[in-house]
Amino acid sequence: MQLEIRKLDGDEMEFVLSGSNPAFANSIRRAAMREVPVMAVDEVEFKSNDSAMYDEVIAHRLALVPLRTPLKGYNLPEECSCREGRCPKCSVEFTLKKEGPAVVTTGDLKSSDEEVRPVSDSIPIVKLGRGQKLELTAIARLGVGKEHAKWQPGLVTYKYMPVIEFDENCNACGECVKACPKGILEVVDGKVLVKDLTLCNLCKACVESCPNDAVKVSGDPTRFLFRVESSGAFSPDQLILQA
Repeated sequence: MQLEIRKLDGDEMEFVLSGSNPAFANSIRRAAMREVPVMAVDEVEFKSNDSAMYDEVIAHRLALVPLRTPLKGYNLPEECSCREGRCPKCSVEFTLKKEGPAVVTTGDLKSSDEEVRPVSDSIPIVKLGRGQKLELTAIARLGVGKEHAKWQPGLVTYKYMPVIEFDENCNACGECVKACPKGILEVVDGKVLVKDLTLCNLCKACVESCPNDAVKVSGDPTRFLFRVESSGAFSPDQLILQA
């Protein structure tokens, strides 16, 4: 089994898994999205809310704010010795106090642990008018995506690595080049060549357009092209390693 990283840019990654099988590839995808623990706001106590939004709407917005999560240092609430889910070993406390006129953003949240903080300080939460005030305490806990989407650390997709073959009946007429929606085929020196195999989506438009039935497109069941987009809780390569 071999893993080749083709792209790693910020919260996005693309890699090829070779010498594997569909069951293992799908296990990685499912584990990355459902089994890797991340921090998310799980409880909110409002002291004051004069905004136009109900408490529960603001609480839902806070819960979906992605939080940077240390790989070690915190326990899942059900595994913590405190049994209440509010001790420093299994939870992080955020406080927020803001008066209008202003737009309350994630940058206004003050964390009890600097390592656990929103991935961006500019995510808007609610707008306050003149004389309005918002004050709250939020408790973030570790959780997994299979329990709630707020604990989903990212998105992972994969597809079979495409295999495009041209047999001896191919006369480089160019019909497949015109039909390809991704524009990955070209005619060079009387031969049809593939510019970037990874862009093929296995639509088989080239197969249907070929008058000589000279094109064959299939997926390799031992090679998989993965695309990963992390929520920002941690880097996409760490997400796959944790999975």
